[in-house]
Amino acid sequence: MQQRTRTCLAVIALWLSSSVVLAQTAGAGSADLLSVVQERRPVASVVVAAEAGPLEKAAAADLVKYVEMMSGARLPVHVLPTGAPAPAGPAILVGKAALAEDRSLAGRLTAAAKKDPLVNADAIVVRRAGERVYLAGNNDRAHYFAASRLLQEWGCRWYMPTDFGEVVPEHGSLNVGALDHAYGSPFEIRGYWLSWHGDGSGRDEFQRRNFAATASIPGGGHALAKYTKNLVPTGKTALNVPLSEPATAVEVASRIEAEYAKGVPGISLAIEDGLYESDSPSDAALQARIFDKYMLAYSNTDAMVALYNGVSRILRQSHPQSRTLLGGMAYSNVTLPPQSITHIEPNVVMWLAPIDIDPNHGMDDARSPPKQEYKGMMYRWAELLKGRLAIYDYDQGQLVWRDLPNPSHHAFAQDVRHYRRAGILGVNTESRGATATTFLNLYFRLQLLWNPDADVDGMLAEFYPKFYGPAAAPMAEYWNAIFAAWRNTIVTEHEYF
Repeated sequence: MQQRTRTCLAVIALWLSSSVVLAQTAGAGSADLLSVVQERRPVASVVVAAEAGPLEKAAAADLVKYVEMMSGARLPVHVLPTGAPAPAGPAILVGKAALAEDRSLAGRLTAAAKKDPLVNADAIVVRRAGERVYLAGNNDRAHYFAASRLLQEWGCRWYMPTDFGEVVPEHGSLNVGALDHAYGSPFEIRGYWLSWHGDGSGRDEFQRRNFAATASIPGGGHALAKYTKNLVPTGKTALNVPLSEPATAVEVASRIEAEYAKGVPGISLAIEDGLYESDSPSDAALQARIFDKYMLAYSNTDAMVALYNGVSRILRQSHPQSRTLLGGMAYSNVTLPPQSITHIEPNVVMWLAPIDIDPNHGMDDARSPPKQEYKGMMYRWAELLKGRLAIYDYDQGQLVWRDLPNPSHHAFAQDVRHYRRAGILGVNTESRGATATTFLNLYFRLQLLWNPDADVDGMLAEFYPKFYGPAAAPMAEYWNAIFAAWRNTIVTEHEYF
């Protein structure tokens, strides 16, 4: 046993030493390289404006931190007073400092960002010109994304939250070659939240290093009951309130009118958790006896949309100047798209929460009729909402009965391209942070929401040697067997014990 341990340690030492002697180049290699670190000595500096935002400053700090971890060299930092030029010589200019020196960057960011965003549009530019490297975004958080992009060019990865999940390669020298990249994500909403007391250690850093946004829309949490409590029939619950009756719209509108008049960004009218059922003739007529086979109940979608439209019309007529968004949730027995209602008011936004849909197959997988049906549902909702639909996603770790590791990156990699094609605002994932169960799910979700064309197979092939080192081959065999089992499973139910 001692001899085997010494042998393993020798192999690890050899593997580490072989990686240290190499130089790493960000961008395309060429004869003209800008040296940032040469043989563990700093050559370039980091420049940041004195009026930099908090994440802009964090970007500069992380550049210094990770360059030192990679090479042992600590880059000096120059903080520029307002209006002062950056010092001469090799430098990485971050955020406002980059935008001030290269005035062309602002136009490139505008061109790269999503046009006419509802709530948010993130774009970055990463460019080398002579002895300068410019890292900038179109907002404080995007400045950080630009710095993260450069670090990823040098091989840094953040696969899971906390230091456990980060990979920082060792290089004696760091260079920048031909580098000119401007890009904006098609999704305004990109991120996850933790339920069931999930451990949030390292979550914020992990998310922003993988390009997650903080933007959102109202409607992601249950809220309707507090506005309809006066309408609950005797002996009934909040789930028995008539949705489509005009009196319900009047009651709800009256309770939120003060906030709406102020022009608050958003008000959630999301339905409660459970099946909505009522004795309302109006609700029954709008159900049209359309049965939701996933919820084993009549679909109440048209009744719900009638409520949202009614509230919107009342408030828009009284306060036409308000820009407040009203948020709802297509969830439970209101997940099917509406059938008779073909117009949704322009200030209504929605979350589609496919809680009972197959999570193990993608929308292009013909072996899963439920996922094919979901694809049709999603496209119809997107068509009706005209760019105001987001996806409330469920990470498999949120399914508490799943003890077997259940990654789903192969399914999400298909789905995210359909979300882009449909003009979805973005995706927010409910997760428990159960990394032992979901493994790289959150990493791939964030990377794919930033760039839906990201090569998942290529990233996996890179992951094994980066994360496991000499154990890469057996660990790849282990995880690939699990991936294949889920990819090929005939199980299409969401809750299957």
